[in-house]
Amino acid sequence: MMNQAKQKKKEVKKEVNDNRPTDAFSIDDLRMTWRKFAFKAKEEGMGTLYTAMVGNDPEIGKNYLVRHRVDNDVQLGFIKNNETTLVGYLRKELNNWSIKLEVFEESVQGGKLYSSKDKFNDMAERNPHLKTLRQKFKLDIDF
Repeated sequence: MMNQAKQKKKEVKKEVNDNRPTDAFSIDDLRMTWRKFAFKAKEEGMGTLYTAMVGNDPEIGKNYLVRHRVDNDVQLGFIKNNETTLVGYLRKELNNWSIKLEVFEESVQGGKLYSSKDKFNDMAERNPHLKTLRQKFKLDIDF
């Protein structure tokens, strides 16, 4: 009896997609559908979810695995909380019920520049003529 119960449990857990369509789609189709969902989320007041989705483009892996990189654990949490809705939307819009989602966190090397002094120094490092122009025209950057 125990073996029968375990097998029934396994059968219930398997997602049955045999009768559902698995149409092929391009990366452009995925990106467009992804952004539509993101803009809907923004309209519904979920700005953090929107930011997490549009920060990086999704990629298509093997067997319709959609991979998406986020910058921090807050974004990861927001996408994970809305994963069921997002995957359902992608499956319906792209007419492919084999789509699965993998979200992973990967921080950007170098970090972001926050102050105007940091931004100016970064640009001046890439183009030294900016310092000359700043001095010649007596420009003051809000430091």
